[in-house]
Formats: sequence, structure tokens, C-alpha cells
Amino acid sequence: MCDKAVNEMVRIKKVYDKHYTVINNSILNDTSLKWEDKGLFTYLWSQSDEWDFYAKEVAKHGADSEDKVYKILRKLEEHGYLLRQRQRNNKGQLKANKWLLSETPRQKWISMYKKRTDKKEAPIRQNPEQVKPDLEKPNMVKPDLTSTNCNKYLSKQIKNLNKSLSKERKRDQEVIEILINYLNEFANEWHRAPITFSPEEYKKLVNAVHNKETSSLRSLAEKTVIYSEQYPQGYLLNCIKNLPEVIKDNDNSQES
Repeated sequence: MCDKAVNEMVRIKKVYDKHYTVINNSILNDTSLKWEDKGLFTYLWSQSDEWDFYAKEVAKHGADSEDKVYKILRKLEEHGYLLRQRQRNNKGQLKANKWLLSETPRQKWISMYKKRTDKKEAPIRQNPEQVKPDLEKPNMVKPDLTSTNCNKYLSKQIKNLNKSLSKERKRDQEVIEILINYLNEFANEWHRAPITFSPEEYKKLVNAVHNKETSSLRSLAEKTVIYSEQYPQGYLLNCIKNLPEVIKDNDNSQES
């Protein structure tokens, strides 16, 4: 009897309350969207006009993370339910973002999104001046050694130390170059101006990333583009400094 009851047609009756949102059925019946997409759109649609959007605050009202919220926003933009624009003043300077929501998919918005994302050419980036690492050799006081073999051993150790430092410095610069590429990728995606760095800022980034865990670089770049319009260089530097240190298991094995 229980199985039969489960398989029977179920009729749902709506219980109305004072607080409700009126929405077109188009997005609810759009099979190209997931339920999570429709849910976030409905939440945004329920807010008042000129409502200030913060992904961190929206994420608090659901079980999804900030990153997931932004992924859903891209999906809504791709299907023409959301248009994200960057306003400019009379001098052509970038101002705050302006987003538009539509209950029905707008073909013009879809075309604008495709035109932006289908660009194969990489965004123009001002390559920061590569600062040559200033690795000063330690001022070694020549000891009064009578053994020639001892002098040779000491000289070899100094050369190995400088070689090791150069390799690590090169690795740090390569990491920052990868990070800058991510920044330009997201700046293009979010209609933001490319983030540029002075030689001094670039040098600070290279120093800060030394011996840091870098698996979250891509996420770090996206958050920098989204959250830090005032001073992205400083925001990024602080984020890198807060990355966890790399744990080296073979430190003891290198001492011999």
C-alpha cells in the first residue's frame, strides 16, 4: 500500500503569505539552467532595486561558497539573464559596476557576453621591469688557513649557496608571472582594467611569494580583481604574505 501511495499523482497547493516575489516563469522553465542557477537568480530578483551586491553576504544566505556564487553569476550572464557593465565618468575613468537582471533571456546580452569571452587575443599587459636579483656575496673575511684543500672546500660551499639562491629567485619570479597572467585573464572577464605593477611592487611580490604554498594562485587572482578596486597591488601583496609556508621534509637530509 505504501509503494502505491508514493507512485500516485501528487497535487501541490500553494499557501500564500504577505512576503512574496513575483517572477516570470521563463527562467524557472529554462532547462539549460540548473536549479542552483534559478535559485540564485530568484534570490537576487527578490531584492529591491539599486541593492548593493556583495558575494560574501549572499553566500551567508545559502550553503554555497563565494566562488560558487560567482560561477553561477557567469552562467546567468552566459544565458542572457544578467548583464554586467562598468560605468565611466565624463573623463572616461572607470566607476562602479552596474548590473542588470532580466526575467527573460536577452539575446543582445548573450551576444555581448559571447563577443567578450570569444576574444582569442590575450589582454594587453604592461610587462613589469624584471628586477635583477641583488644577491650580494657575503663579505667573507679570509681566514688564516694553511691548508689549500680547506680553502677549496669553503669556496665550493659559497658557490653552491649562491647557485641555490638564484634557482629559488627564478622560481619566485616565474610564480609571480603566472599570477599576473591570471590577473589579466580575470580582469578581461570582469571588464576591469589590467592591473600593473611598478618595479618596486613587483619586487615585493617576488620576495613575498618565496617559500609560500601557491596552489591557490588562480583563486587569489580572481578575488583580487573582484574585491580590490582601490589598491589591488597592496591587497594582493597582503594575500600572498598570508599564504601558508611550504613544509620541506628534506631539510635535514641536505645537511651533510
